[in-house]
Amino acid sequence: MAQHITAVLLSGGESTRFWPLKEKNALPLVGKSFLAWHYEQLLALKLTNVILVTNAGNEAFLKSIPVPAGLKVSYVMQTGLGQGQAVLAFESNIGAEPILILNASDYYSDAFLKSFIQHVKTSGQEMILGAVRVNRYFPGGYLKTNAKGNIEEIVEKPQLGKEPSDVVRIVADYFPSATMLVEAVKKYGSDPVNGYETAINKLIQSGVVCKAEITPLQTWKYLKYPWGVLSLVDEFFSHMSGQQIDKSVVIKEHVVIEGLVVIEEGVKIFEGTKIVGPVYIGKNTIIGNNNIIRHSHIGAYVVTGFSTDITRSYIGDNCWFHTNYIGDSVIGNNVSMGSGTVCANLRLDDGEISSLVKGEKIDTGKNKLGAMVGDNVRIGVNTSIMPGIKIGQNSFIGAGIVVESDVEDGKFMFLKNGTLTTVNNTKQAAVSRDEFRKTL
Repeated sequence: MAQHITAVLLSGGESTRFWPLKEKNALPLVGKSFLAWHYEQLLALKLTNVILVTNAGNEAFLKSIPVPAGLKVSYVMQTGLGQGQAVLAFESNIGAEPILILNASDYYSDAFLKSFIQHVKTSGQEMILGAVRVNRYFPGGYLKTNAKGNIEEIVEKPQLGKEPSDVVRIVADYFPSATMLVEAVKKYGSDPVNGYETAINKLIQSGVVCKAEITPLQTWKYLKYPWGVLSLVDEFFSHMSGQQIDKSVVIKEHVVIEGLVVIEEGVKIFEGTKIVGPVYIGKNTIIGNNNIIRHSHIGAYVVTGFSTDITRSYIGDNCWFHTNYIGDSVIGNNVSMGSGTVCANLRLDDGEISSLVKGEKIDTGKNKLGAMVGDNVRIGVNTSIMPGIKIGQNSFIGAGIVVESDVEDGKFMFLKNGTLTTVNNTKQAAVSRDEFRKTL
């Protein structure tokens, strides 16, 4: 391939199904944002020219993420809905050169992308679409192929039992000419839901050869729903090796640390605690007495007070806990839980846990799933959060409540005279706890 490939990272969608969490690419993973990991991966693959598609809500943050030396990033803003609108957003930034379109909120293994690019280099004028094989129904676009292995059609969300194959398209799309794609989207891509796929189908019908680069399902992860964070963390944990404990870490007596761990600078771990890896603990976090931390990712400036159990969970930055159980949960930034509050993670019948997403009941594929909590949330003492419940950002949950349905953003839920009441929250969650930390 004579021309250099431009990588396009899509981050212009609204991500409403990711609620109560916010910007996917802001998600810290082992000390770096998800977008920073993408940058390093592209640079290692020698894809040094990148176009990042943003939206009005995330543009400022994404521009603030440092770009590694040797990588050139151009930013364009998507104004409409759908992947077709993302293509039109970068039209003026690109010519007829080949492009590789990736989803910035998806994880692609190094091995998959390396194999994909090798295929591209010998493809001539073929389009190539990334795909995975599935063993259960997946609500996405299935690939229909002919006897030669060429893609004949993308079939979007066929009915269960009417799938044309067991191969599902993922967002890893190579086009030998960006102009080819842009022109097809202009003609056929106006539908915000399936316009992009319609444009590709029209290109196939016009005679453009389209192949599939099929990879095992485990080499690709996607952050469509908030519980996907747990699978993504597991993927990053799989690349850890040994115990990396910064020399500044303070470890008190009778602390046990087993397995793979990364513990950043300034961390303090107090007496009687047991840490069982894989575990990541971010900078300046305090792990209190008699804690147990298992298979979890804990952010920076967190305090896990006395007798807290955190298991298979993701904890954001600047969170505070005390005598809590947090199992299989995803907790945002600046969240506090009062003593005795628990995140239940298992149904009484051990069945699969479902979640309401935009009014639709979604099977999570998990029989263990705790709470998913947005940023800036305060939860009082002795509150119980039922499995799979989501709590919106800037919400206050009072003491002694059983939270058994999702809580919208900015709500204040409390018990008064035995009656549960929910109103709009007019309070602000304090951000700075510096004075409290000095006493620990």
